[in-house]
Amino acid sequence: MPKIAVISDIHGNLPALKVVLEKLDHHQPDEWICLGDIVGYGPNPRECLEIIRERGINCVMGNHDAGVSGMLSIKHFREPNRKLIKLTKTLLDEDQINWLKNLPYVFKKNPSWIAAHASPFNPEKWKYIDSAYLAREILTNIEQEICFIGHTHIPSFVSEKIGILNFKKGFKYLINPGSVGQSRDNDFRASCSIVDTDEWTLENFRIEYNTEIVISGLTKLGFSRQESHHLMRF
Repeated sequence: MPKIAVISDIHGNLPALKVVLEKLDHHQPDEWICLGDIVGYGPNPRECLEIIRERGINCVMGNHDAGVSGMLSIKHFREPNRKLIKLTKTLLDEDQINWLKNLPYVFKKNPSWIAAHASPFNPEKWKYIDSAYLAREILTNIEQEICFIGHTHIPSFVSEKIGILNFKKGFKYLINPGSVGQSRDNDFRASCSIVDTDEWTLENFRIEYNTEIVISGLTKLGFSRQESHHLMRF
């Protein structure tokens, strides 16, 4: 299996996406996977979406992608993000919205790995896999060696077996790279991962970027600075 660059939860945050791609490009990955939520929260959904498309990065659907493309009712989103979801629909053209609508819920590379935004089982329910117990439930029921998920915006690594704390061959693993655009672990830096399944190494990176550009972009869209900080959790 190759070296895999794993990103998730970009959320329209263009400055964060740019620094993450620069970092991961330096590692010359063989494959890329985006775990969904290209849009939502941030001010640059169009630009972020086009970068993912132009690079040909395999991507699964996130709940915000589903909300913008009409696959999920906006009643599932709270303000001020509901307002941004509605606005995002006007910022994207029909082709871009259709591209989001046709993203798969689950992407597989058998027998190596499986990827979903929230969970590979009932992925449209958008369940938060936020404990080792829930992670091991998934690992028990997949045939692949690795399950990649996002959604929680917090980087995590769980083995199928309690006590296995290092990434090594012979076990199954759930890996969450954290969020590119809106981290939720009190570290505002962008988060991403490289998984090398030839050498069996896993690296998670945290990268600084200019958050003020993001806030400025949201205020230009009509959000107050307070709303902007709330959206991005800065």
